[in-house]
Amino acid sequence: MPTVTVKLSAAEHARLQAAAARRRTTKSAVLREAFARQSAGANAGSSGTLWDKIGHLAGALDGPGNLSTLSKKLPGYGRSRRS
Repeated sequence: MPTVTVKLSAAEHARLQAAAARRRTTKSAVLREAFARQSAGANAGSSGTLWDKIGHLAGALDGPGNLSTLSKKLPGYGRSRRS
């Protein structure tokens, strides 16, 4: 297996050591898992439907539930401009 050297700040190293101790695994395993999750997340962002990406916005705005109600408030709404 190839070896990679990574420089971490003291705080980052302490968090890595704590995560490895909590999981009872090596620091390398924690880093490999994090890299795999991040890589999968980057690939997941490019797939999926538009609804998957913006569905959380549904219902975020107030307004009429049915746009046909605007015809009562706006004269000429919905009529062709060519007439």
